[in-house]
Amino acid sequence: MNRFSLVTATALLAFGCGKDSSDNKAECRLEAIDLPGCDRSTLSAVQAEGIWNANINLDDGYSGPSAIRFSPGDPLLVGLSMTTKQVTQDTFYLASEVPGTSGGTLTYAFAGCKANGPGEVLGVVRVCGNGSTVSQGTFTAIRVARRAGESESDRVELLGQGAVPRGAANGVAVANGYAYVIAGSEGLFTFNVKDPAHPALVSEQKFSTDTFTSLLVSGTTLYLGTYATGIRICDLTANPEVPTCDKTVLADVKVRADGMAKDGNLLYVASPQPKADIVILDVTQPLVPTLVVRYLVEGASPDLAEYPYALAVQDNRLYVSNWSYGVTVTDLTPLATATKVPKFLGRYFGAYTSALAVGRLGDSTVVYQGSDAWGSTILALDATNPASIVQRGELPLRREATLGGMTLSGTTLYVANYQDGLRVYDVSTLGTPKAAGYFNTWNESDPGRGKSYFDGLQGVHVADGLVYGWDTTRGLLIFRHTP
Repeated sequence: MNRFSLVTATALLAFGCGKDSSDNKAECRLEAIDLPGCDRSTLSAVQAEGIWNANINLDDGYSGPSAIRFSPGDPLLVGLSMTTKQVTQDTFYLASEVPGTSGGTLTYAFAGCKANGPGEVLGVVRVCGNGSTVSQGTFTAIRVARRAGESESDRVELLGQGAVPRGAANGVAVANGYAYVIAGSEGLFTFNVKDPAHPALVSEQKFSTDTFTSLLVSGTTLYLGTYATGIRICDLTANPEVPTCDKTVLADVKVRADGMAKDGNLLYVASPQPKADIVILDVTQPLVPTLVVRYLVEGASPDLAEYPYALAVQDNRLYVSNWSYGVTVTDLTPLATATKVPKFLGRYFGAYTSALAVGRLGDSTVVYQGSDAWGSTILALDATNPASIVQRGELPLRREATLGGMTLSGTTLYVANYQDGLRVYDVSTLGTPKAAGYFNTWNESDPGRGKSYFDGLQGVHVADGLVYGWDTTRGLLIFRHTP
């Protein structure tokens, strides 16, 4: 799952800029950007081509990743048209100028300070409104390339793929020979995958009010989480090729549904907005859910970006990735009592977390957690005693290729690693996951690459012995892993 892009975060800076009545300012021009202590001679090594990912830290508190595209296609800077490119023996300067939301011009400028070889640049980033500095900070940019020494695949075979005709795939659920693929505001696409080598698109539906974020299928019911309109409910009984999606729940309170998990007759929904809570629904009647309780994880504060993004349920315990609040464990037993208020059991505060997978290994409860941040890692946690969760291992990911999502099947962990594709790990021993295969799904030449840091294999789902992934450009991908 991805959260916010640089453009989204800083577009707000344009509000209130208005038209500049003072002397012309040009503080985002190269000659106005101070580069003290820089070794600009190293910039001669830079090869300004291909697609790069960048991490940006601004003095207004914003920190996050974005992308730079030199080629192929039109050059882009943080998802916007690159209007200036000046790369010479001692200069690395990129800029994008766009209209401000209240008039005038908003400029994003990147000036290189030093290079660590042809594919890595460190420097200064500045954001200007009508030529006057609004915010500034630093950046690190790295060209995206396949890991050294790797081929296309190892112990993983791509059986088939199905392109989404519109938008970018951002979720897949599989049941009874059909793969249901969502693509944000472009809707729901149904593929017949009874022959995995030849997925066939059999229907598509678009809903003007909904932007889909997540999905879950249970029996003959498909639940589609949305960005702000609760959950759309689809009945697969009459025709699984063309789901009947005429019911909703939570739409009246404008709930965002990022992650869902079902256990017994209860559906758990991670809702970052508007209350940053867990919405628990009774789905005894699958098409007519009823609210049980809205549970805010104890101690978590939305004001501190402590939002729930992913969750899992096991042995009557709820595990939640709460971004900056870490992983939490909650006892669900009280849901059967009159109070219906889950009981907080423990928390692991490590790296920021937006994805997790939970399972058992012998008598131990294991949790694997990570985030879609720059330089993320996968942590292996022993959560057998929730009051004292212990880290047993850590697997660093490449800074320029982050974690989209993961799923645990037995003792195999499948990871969607964006530009590093599908990664498979043996987790039969609690500790640092051991590499057990991969498939490099990302190619620089694929149409549409380089628009975002969150580009490539975004998520993964295991069903019927196969691995289903969704790629932002290639759509539905079906794999077979052979240990």
